[in-house]
Amino acid sequence: MFVRENSYRLARRRSPEKGRAHINLEGQKHWPTQRSGARGVEIPSRAAYAQNDAYLELCNPGWDLQWRAGMGNLYVVLPALVLIWMWYGLAVHPLLFKQIIFFFAISDRVSSTDLWLGWLLLFPLALASAFMIFAWFHYMGMRTCFFNFARGRIRFNRLTRKVYVLRPDYCGGNVVLDWERLVALFEPEGASAGAKQTIKALALYHPPFDPTDPSAKGEDCLFVGPGLSGPQEAASLWEYIRQYMEVGPTVDHVPADASSTYKGIARYLHPDYTTYCGKPNARQYGLEQKPGFMETSFHMISQATCSWPAFPKEWQSDSGMGEPEDRPVQTGAVMTALVYRSQGKLSKADEIEFLQHWGTAEAVQETMSQQANVGHTET
Repeated sequence: MFVRENSYRLARRRSPEKGRAHINLEGQKHWPTQRSGARGVEIPSRAAYAQNDAYLELCNPGWDLQWRAGMGNLYVVLPALVLIWMWYGLAVHPLLFKQIIFFFAISDRVSSTDLWLGWLLLFPLALASAFMIFAWFHYMGMRTCFFNFARGRIRFNRLTRKVYVLRPDYCGGNVVLDWERLVALFEPEGASAGAKQTIKALALYHPPFDPTDPSAKGEDCLFVGPGLSGPQEAASLWEYIRQYMEVGPTVDHVPADASSTYKGIARYLHPDYTTYCGKPNARQYGLEQKPGFMETSFHMISQATCSWPAFPKEWQSDSGMGEPEDRPVQTGAVMTALVYRSQGKLSKADEIEFLQHWGTAEAVQETMSQQANVGHTET
């Protein structure tokens, strides 16, 4: 789902000023890469695809709400299509073929009453229905949930000092941005938006290359991480990203007694903070997002039409670490590694390495013993 990205690009296409107003650029404080207003760091649950010494890769907001697109099609698009079909059957089809279609029943008896009903009553309703369908997919961004990228990917690379972004073309397209030029916005929906803005998120604004350029070439805005509760959570996420980029991982694991102002970045993320890098099945989606049966079903309908985005090889955005889909253990894609392990896709060496970083000593010993027994049996 790219609802936030879609709405920003629609405003940006009208004019640079409209785009800036959309993200409340002038109505809040700007936080450059050199500082943050957060006392500590915090990464939301299910936010990271992978984290290692080279890059931190995060999702975009909206994944947990994508099921609404499927449900909306049932309650918005389907009734609208029925009204349009009724107008066609009672008003247009009789003029073309001298027949009336009422739902699926066809009759040769064409009366003036039916034509008047079709044009005077159903025609305005059909126009309103057509506009509602257009608004649902275009302005409200539901088109981003079908026949599109399944999720957005934002990769912060410490080595290249670049930010690599994957998103649909009509939402800005794939882009590579300089880390130092980004500015964080904690309230891109505006402080008075309240419940009107359904997806609150951290926004990273990239100013135009030339401030005097009327076309504002280079201006962009990224929406990073899952949906957040408000500015404070956005500030903590920004500080996490900033500390990762400026300092990097400093400890293997965050201490259990860490204070609220602790700013160390763990080298090995806890599984709760990671999300599956790929299109999950219904069971995996349910384990991560904890939805109900209907939400999962509608989400799967939407996801089935989507594809998983891949970083262009010429970008070399992995800096030699590899992609999370291919090397989940080495890249710190913990949730992906867990899924692969349950499916038997991890090599024995990767499984041991995975358990050394994220398992218990007992699990490592048990796995090594099992492998030793298998090797002894084969001998």
